[in-house]
Amino acid sequence: MSAFPKTFIRNKVENLKDLKTLVEHSKRMYGDMPYFTYRKDEVIYNVSFNKMSGYINRLGTAFHKLGIMGKNTAVLSETRYEWIVSYLATVNGNGVIVPLDKELMPEQIINFIERANVTCVIYSEAFAELIEGYAKNGADKAANCFINMDLSADGESRDNILSWQGLIKTGEELLKNNCTDFTDVKIDRDKACAYLFTSGTTGTSKAVMLSHRNIASNVYCAACSVDFYSDDKLVSVLPAHHTYETTCTFLATYSLGVNICQNESLKLVLRNFQFYKPTKLVLVPLFVDNMVKKIWDEIDKKGKRKTVEMAVTASNALRKIGIDVRRKLFKDVINAFGGRLELIICGGAPLNPEHVVTLDNFGIKICQGYGTTECAPLISVVPHDMTMKKVGSVGHFIFSNEVKIDGRDENGYGEILVRGDNVMLGYLDNEQATLEVFTEDGFYRTGDVGYVDGEGYIYITGRKKNIIILSNGKNIYPEEIEEYLQKITEIKECAVISRKNDGDENITALIVPDFEKFEGKEFSEIEKYITEKAQEINKMLPLYKKITEIEVRKEEFEKTASRKIKRHLLK
Repeated sequence: MSAFPKTFIRNKVENLKDLKTLVEHSKRMYGDMPYFTYRKDEVIYNVSFNKMSGYINRLGTAFHKLGIMGKNTAVLSETRYEWIVSYLATVNGNGVIVPLDKELMPEQIINFIERANVTCVIYSEAFAELIEGYAKNGADKAANCFINMDLSADGESRDNILSWQGLIKTGEELLKNNCTDFTDVKIDRDKACAYLFTSGTTGTSKAVMLSHRNIASNVYCAACSVDFYSDDKLVSVLPAHHTYETTCTFLATYSLGVNICQNESLKLVLRNFQFYKPTKLVLVPLFVDNMVKKIWDEIDKKGKRKTVEMAVTASNALRKIGIDVRRKLFKDVINAFGGRLELIICGGAPLNPEHVVTLDNFGIKICQGYGTTECAPLISVVPHDMTMKKVGSVGHFIFSNEVKIDGRDENGYGEILVRGDNVMLGYLDNEQATLEVFTEDGFYRTGDVGYVDGEGYIYITGRKKNIIILSNGKNIYPEEIEEYLQKITEIKECAVISRKNDGDENITALIVPDFEKFEGKEFSEIEKYITEKAQEINKMLPLYKKITEIEVRKEEFEKTASRKIKRHLLK
């Protein structure tokens, strides 16, 4: 088995037992180095590790005075340092943090606040109308404390609407007067400290309960599994509430002294890459798809595709004799993303393996990872030195995990099961659902189908619930056919589903074209072209896997906050 670089062990933390230890470690190791960088009114601000620790202690101490330390607190805002401080101040006072998706409908947000029995809601001004309207209505709700991140510290609080900055000042005064109720808290590692709502409708979404042990063990393994250093810089692109972003961007990198830079909007991603010049990124496949598309679109605009392809061939020949000129030869490609990008950690959905090869040819590595909210979330990741040796794998399982394959079919594929310190406590108020996803010997059923090779690397072939079972008993994994379709450059996104027709299963490809490539064309022309291209895929598929119906769509698929297609809506 390939060993992971022990980056985190290098930084002298042998036992990350909880997130309080994390904060203490990073303050001691990195002090005044910048942790979070953001822009406001064209002024750049840096929040150091020392400042982060100070804010956490002040806010947590103010929580104690308010009587909400140890209670359930929801946080709803854009990605900002106050979000991270609120998260850590809550959990390090033995409270439960409830991160909320800012893209949810208002009624869903309120539903989750109430389902999680939240006492306090912390929010930005963008959500003031919703949250403060809720604060004024209904006397029987559990929530009785509402904290606005953007109220002036010196401004007057409005009834039960408090100022976040004002609480920081309150906590500072209390600490000066030797109030140590928060700083002296002993963390209960096995008590729930986070409720994370899974994607789905208000009625079907489940709240995953994670403990300090779950999150801290995953942070430790994530930090050991990637080649990040304290002089690295990231731009935070993914939603703050998503456990992948929380664990792998905010917390794992916190342990390594990495500087996180704020991205205010998806529309500003490329501008912020140019401005902050990241060395590493944590992304989902959709962003990588767009990056690769942008690269080739720019090359095609200049009419240099053949020239670039010849340069790639020559560069790869030189690499075989130990000469690497990629970052000089393809400087224009790297400059499109700030000029310093070296490595991308990619997870959250299946990644096109060809993208790993393409970006590696230009001098940018992709380490694909795999996880699920129920596992805090990391299960596996490809080490940086194995990216080209294990193309198509989602990585070696992390060392806190046991992984096994259940119910293998004739191809050796079966459901991936996981057991370890990172696996959730269960689902909030849903014992039946919890029992259904655990085996008798404590393994979590991921619902993903795949296999593990002899070196401990996981390969995923599809989702168990997405499998199409034909009347002859054959299993079809939609993701396999989608991979073929995604190679067609004129296709922006696609999904393969089954539709019944006279009792038979019709393999149906739903396709959204890349309309930018069809400028001036009528939809009927685009539809005809895409259909013909998609039908050519059948030549590469066995008879029982052939696409029988093709539907070309004008609108993109509805997606989750982590940019995964909501398959349950496809018909």
